[in-house]
Amino acid sequence: MNVLVTGSASGFAQLLLARLAADPGIELILGVDQHESAFTHERYVQVVLDLRSPMLERVLQGMQAMIHLAPAIGDDAAARGESLEAAQNLYTRALAADIRHLIHLSSALVYSARAGNAVDEQHARGAAPGCAAAEALQAVETWLDDFEAEHPTRRLVRLRPHWLVGPHVDSVLARLLRQHLALRQSTPTQLQCVHEEDVVEAILRALHSKVHGAFNLACKESATLAALHRQARWLRLPMAARLLAHRLDTSAGCIEALSHSLVLDTARARTELGWQPRYDRVREIIRHR
Repeated sequence: MNVLVTGSASGFAQLLLARLAADPGIELILGVDQHESAFTHERYVQVVLDLRSPMLERVLQGMQAMIHLAPAIGDDAAARGESLEAAQNLYTRALAADIRHLIHLSSALVYSARAGNAVDEQHARGAAPGCAAAEALQAVETWLDDFEAEHPTRRLVRLRPHWLVGPHVDSVLARLLRQHLALRQSTPTQLQCVHEEDVVEAILRALHSKVHGAFNLACKESATLAALHRQARWLRLPMAARLLAHRLDTSAGCIEALSHSLVLDTARARTELGWQPRYDRVREIIRHR
């Protein structure tokens, strides 16, 4: 199998590429990113290219599968538009190249947050207002709804991990847990997280299976943000969302997303995908962050 990976210069991609290279069933791995990847392997080829380029169709030729790792974007409307334009160009040209297996790494941030019962993959989407990354992910998923309906012969898998934690990822929560800072909250919220290695495992399972549709990814436990800080065992200085956003180089909207309870139902991933996280408890994830 020949596999194309977008966003191949990211830290998370380095972890995924190593696992793909260790798979004897994969003959060629093609990485596409605007920046050079640090990963090297005899079966890996890096292409430095903007996903909006018309040259992308040539790059996609001969690929049997594609894994789209949504890139980090800037905090403005133009950047959100560029992210959607890149995804549209990528999936449209993948269709022309007759790529049958499409894996899209999205996020639980596309869901409308809610307190109470865990939400499944049919839950209403509604990204946190003011969080550019979440809004961009939601816009792409909305576009993919029509793409999937119009091309049922293509196997599209959408993976929606909760807050990613691990040494190779740069999520807002991962950044926060590396700092001696905390979000000041008047009301505790229930959240989940998922370790980067378990997300890579889900991608590999999706690649080698016949499943399609959306899959939530999270550890089986939920916890308050304060409990996550306690697990990290660092003293924290509480800060308002806007001040914390400045310190973490993100938007206040993305910080505010941590203030809304969101717990995922991951039954579909565990049964249909056969996904069994190595780190299934909050304290295990934080310990290996």
